[in-house]
This record gives sequence, structure tokens and C-alpha cells, in this order.
Amino acid sequence: MYKLLFHREVLKDMKKIPSETQLRIKQVLQTLKIAPESIHKKPLKGYDDLFSVRVGDYRIIIEPNHEENLIFVWMVSHRSKVYERLKRRKED
Repeated sequence: MYKLLFHREVLKDMKKIPSETQLRIKQVLQTLKIAPESIHKKPLKGYDDLFSVRVGDYRIIIEPNHEENLIFVWMVSHRSKVYERLKRRKED
């Protein structure tokens, strides 16, 4: 089983998302904890260690660490904004 760690802004990200989609995102996060290999992850261009998980029009940006059974969740955001917001968040 993997442990999930979240960037300090993820909770704020989630509050901006419709409740039905929040539920779907939480289900995907639970699956990531139990069986991360079962979730389709797309590598992000320009980042060696980050992946995008698609949930409808939203993206969960994760950084898995398989040696430590850890997944860091960088952000959850609408697909139209996620990549520009990620760049700013990584600079913090």
C-alpha cells in the first residue's frame, strides 16, 4: 500500500471542484493508494518524475516514489489551467 502526501494547496484546489467530480477524484486517489499500477498515468512533458491522471475534465498531478511507497499529489485542477498552475507551484 502506498502513502499519499499532498501539497499544501491541494485542499484549496479541491474546494473549487464540483462535488460530484470531487467524489470521483477521491475514488481515484484511494485506488492510487492500493494499486497505483491499475490507474492510467500519462508522463508530463518537461518533467522527469511527474504524471497526470485524468478524471473527466480534471487532472491530478502526481509524483510517485516506488522505493518509499509514496505518492506526492502536486495539484488537482481543470485541464485548461493545470499545466500553467503547475509551473508556478513547482517554483514555490
